[in-house]
Amino acid sequence: MDAHDIVQFQKTEALQVDWPDWFCETDPLYATVRRGTATQNKLPVGLRGKERSQRFAFELPQEAVTAVIHPWQLTEKESFRKTEIAQYPVYLAFQQAKKILKGSKWGVGGSLGFELATGFPTVKETSDFDLLIYTKELADLPLTVIQQNLEYFHQVDTQIITEKGGFALKEYLRNHGKKLLLKTITGPVLTDELW
Repeated sequence: MDAHDIVQFQKTEALQVDWPDWFCETDPLYATVRRGTATQNKLPVGLRGKERSQRFAFELPQEAVTAVIHPWQLTEKESFRKTEIAQYPVYLAFQQAKKILKGSKWGVGGSLGFELATGFPTVKETSDFDLLIYTKELADLPLTVIQQNLEYFHQVDTQIITEKGGFALKEYLRNHGKKLLLKTITGPVLTDELW
């Protein structure tokens, strides 16, 4: 499992967590995998509350995981609240991504990804669209498509996900050929070895 994956889980005896006050137990339970090193069969995950400030990090025993949803599995989904949120900037950006990135491996993160994966209402009118583009090597990066749609990619928070970690597309376009901040499971590093 990788950062941005969403896991469905159940409470087990091994899961001993002091839940935050805002935590509302749902059925099933969901958390987002965050970057970090798994220890003793435990995944670094985070809970998402209704407010942006409501985030809670903890370690989830792997045996408690009942399903994994990858961000790229969400690209053809529609929100169960499609009519309500159709004109929200985040949803309009998602619809554009479907057209622009056809043929590329991409995914949806953030509040929209969580809503698409879980069926819980987490998107707001002010939500950002978190776009993930997956590349195994530089040749996989759809640079021609990006150059043809620069205005879109300047507005959308886009992370390029490689086997080594993730980095910001905007930073890559501004500082091509220079060292960039790569988010890895052991923490951020400044490097030019992105793939």
